[in-house]
Amino acid sequence: MEIIPAIYILDGKCVALYKSSYEQKETYYKTPLEMAKGFVKEGAKKLYLVDLDGKKDNTFKQQELFKQIVQAVPVPVMIAAGFNSIQEMEVPLNWDSPQIVVRPKATPIIKEAIKKFGPEKIIVQIQAKGADVVGGNSNSTAYELDVVDYAESLIPMGVKSIVYKDEISEGTLIHPNYDEVDRLFLITGKDLKIYVSGGISEPKHLQLLKKIGATGAIIGKAFYERILTIEEAEDAIRD
Repeated sequence: MEIIPAIYILDGKCVALYKSSYEQKETYYKTPLEMAKGFVKEGAKKLYLVDLDGKKDNTFKQQELFKQIVQAVPVPVMIAAGFNSIQEMEVPLNWDSPQIVVRPKATPIIKEAIKKFGPEKIIVQIQAKGADVVGGNSNSTAYELDVVDYAESLIPMGVKSIVYKDEISEGTLIHPNYDEVDRLFLITGKDLKIYVSGGISEPKHLQLLKKIGATGAIIGKAFYERILTIEEAEDAIRD
C-alpha cells in the first residue's frame, strides 16, 4: 500500500480543512514548497497536491505554484484541482506529473480524458459524506448519488483508480471511514484501485486499510502536525 503525504494549498499557503469547510481551517507556517521538500526528505515516494482555490472555483487556479513544486521535487506528484476541461487537464500533464485527480463535476469529460491521456493518468476523487457523493455532474444536486453506484459507473468509462475522500472524517484525526472503503472494495475492488483520504492518523488505521485492500493512504494533517511520521506509516504497513 502506498503512503502519500498530501499538501492542501489555499491562497498559496498550506492548510488543513475540518470536514472540508473553508471556514474551519488551520494554516501552517511552512510554504507549500518547503512542505513538499520536507516530506521528500523524510522519505515520501509520492506527493498529493490539492488546489483548494481551484476546487472552490471549479478550475485549476494555482498553476505556477504547482509547477514550481512539481519541478523542484524528485518524486511523482498527483495534482487535484477543479479541472473542468480537457485543455486544463493537459497543463499539469505537460509537466510530467504522473496523474491528475478530477472530481465528479468532471464526469461528462472523464471518458474523453481517459481516451486522450490514458487511464493511468486520470484518477477520480469521490468526495463524499459517508455513502453519499457530494456534487455529481454539473446538473446534479448534492447527495443524490451513492458512492458505490458512482464508482461502478466509472468502470465502463475506463477509470482504473479512485480516491475515496470522506468529508465527515476529514481533519478529525479519529479514523477513516472503514465501512465505505470496505463496501467499495468488495464491489469494485477487482476493477478499481482505491486510495483513501480523511481521518487517518495512526498506524492501526493504515494496517486496517491495507487489510481491507486499499491501494494507498493520502495523509495531510497528521503529517503536518507530526502526529504520525512517514517512517511510522511505512513501518505500519511493512510485511
